[in-house]
Amino acid sequence: MNVPDSWRWWVDPLLHEEPGASILALVALALMVVGAIGTIRTGRWSSRGILLVGAVLWPLPDQSWQGPVVAALGGGHGIHLTDLLSVVAGVIAILPWPRRRRRDDGTGQPTPAGIG
Repeated sequence: MNVPDSWRWWVDPLLHEEPGASILALVALALMVVGAIGTIRTGRWSSRGILLVGAVLWPLPDQSWQGPVVAALGGGHGIHLTDLLSVVAGVIAILPWPRRRRRDDGTGQPTPAGIG
């Protein structure tokens, strides 16, 4: 990633050096997991947004555990096998998951819509 020299003081520790790169990768993975679960369970756009933010962040840090390079982009950079998780997250975000709404059936307990 080509960045201006004036940005290097915060970009390099976050994307290329430890522990910043590992922390960013873990945050991105957590966002993708939480977003995917929320998207599949509720279908809400807020969950889809969380999922997409994680998917955008995931390929940024360079890690030694990313697996083999699937496509070389040049300059020592490429698309690693684990970067394809972002593609999976994008597919989950755009699929039409049903929105589940809850309603109260008078008992004080919420029930899924269409039941009771």
